[in-house]
Parts: sequence; structure tokens; C-alpha cells
Amino acid sequence: MKTLSLPFSLLMSATNRLPLLPTFGFLSLLSAFLLFQVQPLISKFILPWFGGSPGVWTTCMLFFQVVLFGGYAYAHFLTRLPHRWQGIIHACLIVAALACLPITPNEAWKPMGDEDPAGRILALLLATVGLPYFVLSSTGPLVQVWFTRATSGGSPWRLYALSNAGSLAALLSYPFFFEVRWDVTGQTWLWSGAFLIFAALSAAIAWRDRALRVEEALPNAALSPEVKPVTWSKRVLWVLLPALASVLLLATTNHVCQDVAVIPFLWVVPLSLYLVTFIICFEHERWYRPLLWATPAMLLVFLAAVYGGLDLTSGSVIPMPFGLEWKMPWSIEITYKMELFICFGAMFLAVMVCHGELTRLKPDPRHLTEFYLLMSAGGALGGLLVSLVAPRVFDSYREWPWGLMVAFGVAALVATREIRRLEIRWVRGILYFVGFALLIGGPSMMHRWGPKDEERLERVRNFYGVVSVAEDYDYDYDMAWRSLYHCGIMHGMQNMGDSLKEKPFSYYGEETGVGRALLVAQAKPDARVGVVGMGTGTALCYGSKGHVWRFYEINPVVERLAKTYFTYMEDFQKRGGVLEIVNGDGRLALEKEESQQFDILLLDAFSGDSVPMHLLTREAFQIYERHMKPNGIIAVNCTNRYIALASVIYKIADDLGYGKTRIGTDLDGDHEITDYVLLTRDEAFLKANPPESPFDEVLLDVPVWTDRRHNLFEILEKD
Repeated sequence: MKTLSLPFSLLMSATNRLPLLPTFGFLSLLSAFLLFQVQPLISKFILPWFGGSPGVWTTCMLFFQVVLFGGYAYAHFLTRLPHRWQGIIHACLIVAALACLPITPNEAWKPMGDEDPAGRILALLLATVGLPYFVLSSTGPLVQVWFTRATSGGSPWRLYALSNAGSLAALLSYPFFFEVRWDVTGQTWLWSGAFLIFAALSAAIAWRDRALRVEEALPNAALSPEVKPVTWSKRVLWVLLPALASVLLLATTNHVCQDVAVIPFLWVVPLSLYLVTFIICFEHERWYRPLLWATPAMLLVFLAAVYGGLDLTSGSVIPMPFGLEWKMPWSIEITYKMELFICFGAMFLAVMVCHGELTRLKPDPRHLTEFYLLMSAGGALGGLLVSLVAPRVFDSYREWPWGLMVAFGVAALVATREIRRLEIRWVRGILYFVGFALLIGGPSMMHRWGPKDEERLERVRNFYGVVSVAEDYDYDYDMAWRSLYHCGIMHGMQNMGDSLKEKPFSYYGEETGVGRALLVAQAKPDARVGVVGMGTGTALCYGSKGHVWRFYEINPVVERLAKTYFTYMEDFQKRGGVLEIVNGDGRLALEKEESQQFDILLLDAFSGDSVPMHLLTREAFQIYERHMKPNGIIAVNCTNRYIALASVIYKIADDLGYGKTRIGTDLDGDHEITDYVLLTRDEAFLKANPPESPFDEVLLDVPVWTDRRHNLFEILEKD
């Protein structure tokens, strides 16, 4: 027993000799760094297992916010136990957390089929990182309590700002340093090693705190009855302000990931900005000037709410209040960089106002743990609203515009409050009127000008996003058109007229890359075709009698809508084709199956306008290769507004010894812009279909992507 206690005794002796502020500051930094480093790390690790959906990150964030609340609750109640027991209990908890290392998720957690992904993700995270994360989340408030005791009432608030700096360092270093140097398994081992250092230092400081006499550690002022009691109105605001900030954080992340890509970089940026607001606000009160932050917040939040709903082309007419109209004198193109700036900028300023107002309400250190407990409860409440409530209440991502409208109202209230303090009466009167006008009219104009949910035959929202079916009628030809949308991106269409309903439109015309590949299969009497991502099933137009087509679709809603509102599947079966549908992630299903001997394999799985990255790694293509006939063709739909996907496919083709060709087509009537890369060892097909495209295609020099090492940031198109 003496031998086991010797290293700990030495650590205690060394800890007692260290200066207080640097020691407590380092522990705050390290715990916060590990707390926020594990979020993108573990989310990226499991992202391929659950279809690459933005819902993976949202569900992970919900878990982390709820466990953070649990950690703050633990810290709050621990500090109310007899002092001699606090260090013992916390040291035991740290030892239990060490038993969970390393935090590498076991592959047994991979989904088996069509089970609820959110529930499985939450269970996986609880089993893998739940206890270490719980210990880390409790450290922030505990360190501040320990510091207050050790310094006889020293101010702890800068330690909170310091911990947020550690969190920010973790987030910014992940996509630019750790992600590009180590694969995800290596990252989990690095993190686990750092947790050992944290555990040793934390246990030593907790034991040091246990040795203090509480009556000497706390200043008389902290126990003085002169300290003002906390009102319930303050407690409510301690919950509501961080709840709104949390809603804005998650809604912004969802909004951006649906239209660009599901990558750690686009998770990290909004979360980093969110943390910056904590650092600014809690470092010192002087940095938050309500009117200086609320005014630009209103402007950018308003712009974020309306830019997607206005026609910004030259000559378009924008309706104004009181029945007036304004004609656009020029055209404004919203690039992805501009979209990111508007969305992230609006979120940052709005959250800054929320957290700035929160710091104005922070209590005496005596109520520190209660303050953090209610603040974390607000964050968890925001996560619950976006992750669990919104998908069941809204059939689209309405939490984004509604959150912006509430944020605008809060900023307008703050600005109006500050205007009341101006000394010049007439200036105060004018600005007061303007403030109230903005408070009342601003959200109304945001609702009027913002994007509207267009009329749909049906719209459904679930873990994988929003899927809807639209119908338009062509009166010139007396025919209806139906289209399937995932969020705002069209994923297939069909002309419902008898003469055209079996013709391929949208991304599947005969001149497209996949059209040329499927024409080859069409000529074979016993062709086998695999398709990852069902859409409307338009590609079935190329199917004939004796063909076997096998679809892999992760979203059960897509299959139901395709069968209910479109006839491609029914028509194919009437022609004598055999249709097979596999529910679940296409790659995971192919990994488990015997070789399907496909003539053609089409990779067409999209989430909004983004592509699940786990379908584009070397290991994924090795799985596809096992399912192909010797001269089979793998067709990859690389059509994307922001990402140079073809660069990745070219590298993989070279690595695996495939020939390749790239076929692009322009918008032509009911045929969309397309960009396909075709991989095959069939020299005759490659010779007959040389690369061609009407565009200047982007090809970047990127390394071969693998499951454990890939970085989508490097293929974001810069223009």
C-alpha cells in the first residue's frame, strides 16, 4: 500500500509547491482542451457508421450538452457535501473514468440495419466517452471553487475565460493540426494519453483541497448575509439566454452542413465562434458594450434571415413596407464563402449579445456552481429543442429562421434598453422610436422576406434531413412533373405523362456519364446494376427484362416517397426486371454481402448538396471492387457546387489501377448540370467515352483518402 501511494505522495508534494494561479489555470486549460477536442474527434470517427448525415453531429452535440449539464450538476451538489468527502468522491470518479480508456469506439456499435440511429449514437457515446467526458465537464466549476478556497476568496471568473480559451484552442487545432497528421485511431490514443495527465493533476489538486480547512479557505464576505440573494427572474434568464445561444449554434451548423458538407471544419467554426463569445464576455465586463454589439447583430441577423428568400438578380422587384417596391439595380451572387460569412457572422453576433447579457447577470462567487448549472441547463435545453423537438414539430428546418427572429428581438430589446440611458432627450426620443419600430417590424419583415416552404405533395423530416415531393404542371403539353427534394436540392424528377414517364431526366440523361454507362448495361440481357442512393429511381429507365437492379437506401422515407409518387420502380418491374431494395447504409451493407457481380455500380448518395465522405475512401472502393465484374463500371456522381470531388476519385482510381473518364453536361431543358467520374478497366468503353465537359473542371492534387485520414477542407473550391 505504501508503494502504491508513493507516486501519488510525490505528485501531491510537487503540486503543493506549484504557484496557485498557474496550476489552477493549467488544469482549466487542459480539461477544457480535452473536453472540446473529443467532440469533433469522436463525431468524425463514427460519422461513416451512420450515413454521414448532419444528424450525427447534432446528436453528438446533444449528448455533450446533456453530459455537460450532468457534470455541472455533479459539481454543484459535490461542493455541498461535507468537505472531507469531496476529494475522496472526486478521486474515485477519476479512477473510474480511467477504466474507460482508450476511447476508441468498438466496431460492434456499427448499426445493423434500420434501427433508430439517434438512440444508437447516444448509447455508443455513453459507453465510450460518457464517464471521461462527465469528469472533464465537472472540472471547470470545481477548479473555480477550489481556487476560491485556496486563495481565500479570489475571483474565479477569469479561470472560466481561460478554460474557454483552452476549448477554442482544441477546436481550432483539430482540423488544421490533429486531423491532418493522425488518423482517427491515433487521435483517440493521443487524447487518452493526455487524459492520464489531466487525471493525475486533477486528483492531486482535489486532494490538496481536501486538506484545506474550509472555514479558513472561504472569506467572511462570501458568507456574509449582505450578499444579495439571487432572484428567480435572474435564474430564468440564466437558462433562457444560453438556450437561445445553443439553438442558434446548432441550427446554424445544420443549415450550413445541409448545403455545403458534413465535415469537422464546418462543425468547428460555429462552435469556435460560440466559445469566443464566452472568452470575450467573461474575461472582463469592459469588453461587452451592449449597444455596440446589439446594433450590428440586428443588421447581420436580418440579412441571414432574408438572403435566401429574395431574388437578388438585376431588375427584380422587392416588396417594401406600406405597399412600396424597390427594383434591384444590380445582381448579387451569394457564393458559399459569402453564405458562410453571413450565417456564421449572424450567429456570432447574436450569441455575443446572449452571453454578454448573461455576464451582466453573473452572481457572487457563493452562487458560482448554481450559475453554471443553470447555464448548462440552458445549453442542454437548446440542444433538446433542435435535436429532438424540432424534427417532431417542424417538417423543415424552421428552427433556423425562428431562432434568428427571436435573436433579432433580443438584440432590439437590448438596444432599446441602452437608448434609455442617453442624456440628450430629443436624440433619446428618436432612437427610442426607431428601436421600438425595429422590435415590432423587424421580425415581421424577416418572416415576409425570408425563404418560404414551397407547396409540396408531401414533406417529411427525420434524422437524415427533410425530404419532399413537388408537383408542377406544364399546361402547354398538358402534363405534370414531379420532383423529389432533399432539403433544397432536387434528387430526381419524372414527367407523369404516358409518353414521357419512362424517359430519364434530371441527372440521368443519355448524354450524362451515368447515362453512357447504363446504356452499356441496357444492351446486356442479364445485367446487374447496383445503386447507392435511391432518389426517385430514375436510373431504372435503363433497366430491361432479365435485369437485376439492387438499391441501397439509408433513409426509409425516400423508398416510401419514391414508390408512392413516382412510377419508375413499378414500370421497371412491369418490363420484367427484378428490383431489390436494401435498407441501411450502402457501404456497410456491401461490406457484409457476398459479391454481387455488378456490371454497373452508381454512387449517388447525397445529403442535401453534400456527399457522405465515407463512400469516397480507398477502403470503400476496395469494397466496391469486390462486387464488380472484371470490366464493370463504377459511376460516381461528383456534381456539387462547392467541393472538387473528382480530385478524390481520380486519386483513388490511380491508386487502385482503374482507368477513368470524366463526363460533364450543362443545363439543358429538363436535364440538370452533371459531373460524373467513371472508373473501369474496360479499355473499349474508355476509348469510346473520352473525358469531356463544357466547364473548366477543378482538379486538385490531394492525397489518397482513407477511412482514418481524409480532410474535406482541402477540396473546398476556393472561388
